[in-house]
Amino acid sequence: MFGSALIKKATLYAATAVMFFSLPAIADNLNVNGKNRTMNVYAPKNIEKNRPLIIQMHGMNQDAPYQQNAAKWEPIADTARFVVVFPNGENKAWDISGDKDLNFIKAIINEMYNKYGIDKNRVYVSGFSMGGMMSYHVANKMGDQIAAIAPVSGGGSPSSPKRAMPIMHTHGTTDDVVNYNSTVNTLKSWVNNQKCSSSSQKIKPYPANKSGSAASLEIWSGCTDGVEVRLMTIDGKGHWYSMDEASVNTSVEIWNFVKNYSLDGSSITPPAPAIVVPTNRDSIFNGGFDSSAVAWDLQLHGDASATGDVKNGKYQLDISAIGTQNYQVQLIQHDLHLEKGQWYEISFDASAGASRTLEVNVEQHTDPWASYLTEVQNFELGTTPKTFTFQFQMTAATDTNSRLSFNAGAATGTLTLDNVVLKKIDAPVETGPQGGEGDSTTIISRDLRFNAENSTTYAVFDLRGHRLGTVRVNDATEAEALLRAGYAKGVYMLRSLDGKKANFVQISR
Repeated sequence: MFGSALIKKATLYAATAVMFFSLPAIADNLNVNGKNRTMNVYAPKNIEKNRPLIIQMHGMNQDAPYQQNAAKWEPIADTARFVVVFPNGENKAWDISGDKDLNFIKAIINEMYNKYGIDKNRVYVSGFSMGGMMSYHVANKMGDQIAAIAPVSGGGSPSSPKRAMPIMHTHGTTDDVVNYNSTVNTLKSWVNNQKCSSSSQKIKPYPANKSGSAASLEIWSGCTDGVEVRLMTIDGKGHWYSMDEASVNTSVEIWNFVKNYSLDGSSITPPAPAIVVPTNRDSIFNGGFDSSAVAWDLQLHGDASATGDVKNGKYQLDISAIGTQNYQVQLIQHDLHLEKGQWYEISFDASAGASRTLEVNVEQHTDPWASYLTEVQNFELGTTPKTFTFQFQMTAATDTNSRLSFNAGAATGTLTLDNVVLKKIDAPVETGPQGGEGDSTTIISRDLRFNAENSTTYAVFDLRGHRLGTVRVNDATEAEALLRAGYAKGVYMLRSLDGKKANFVQISR
């Protein structure tokens, strides 16, 4: 059981945790012994029957959304095809000695079988901190219903498990909430009780091909019924769920272990390698939509209605009801790292079932969702796929969780996207001679501001980036200067020949 000091520390960790954002899942509830119990359920789209189930439990004073965000199981489940349940403990804690939460776990298994036809021979239990302790309790009391467990930063005492239990335990050496050495001693008692080999295999660093990894792996094999017990140690890691790509992604490691076990001894069809979406990245992930929409999130707001999926290597969006704003049908990718002062170029291929406008924005992923563009971009799509490109400079503070948004709530019908790319570029410099063509893209900048002090000559560009000529501004507004020079109705960009001043100008008459 928790001591009072440990409870205070666990409370402190929960209270000081950074803000998180819930990932797509379905909130659900069950009546267990006359009480309403809640959980978040993630099932890949069109999940097949007879696929595994992973139950992942949060730590003390945390909850299902917190654990869901910390562990990021969704892309792994999408690729390997299994269901993940994040249950909520009563009062944000678990009954690690009685039957209350054991009955909840049993009810979850039955509910997932009824809803998704999960394979009851391939049910795996994992948890963080007190959720890890609950994993050991489940192993002791429900060993005939659980194929393997994978506790993280939480120990437990073995008693009389109903069968030899495959275990993968992950723990940081500097954990000041659940002591590392004490937990290792407990794990070794499981090794002894399950009659594993007294000698172990040690891999340091782990993975062996990552020389800078802080993780190491110890494996005890030869256990009863051929199971293994594994200890993943992360040097210098505190009481946190490790998702450090320089060392190990805990969720990936757990899946790669537990997938090898089933209650009936049947082999599990090896899944495709798990797709892990890196965070804090300066490029688009899965911009080619090769096999799935992983890393992309379709969001609907208001009365808008739409579906989206990958077909033939392209993302196809079918909008059946529009909203009052473009953003009410929104395909986004977040976790993008935009560095202050850096120039970027975004390109994509797009077409539609009928001519329409597509709005594109680069913005914060959190309220107030401020745009990082001087002006949100609008592109005219036709039925033939075309490549669209624009450039911008990040003038706000560096953002490690910004997002690219395709906002399509203005019209119904189909829309297709492919080959989405974000890349760093050098600051654009005017090099084309007068009358020739300059950059092949639209330039958007917050730092460059039009200032027609005295008499200044500006290069004139259309919105496709083609240089049209020059115009001299002195005793008139920029729009009047363009009219005098013979330019027709439309939107133009003016840029001083030294590249230090620029603005968009609209001629509306």
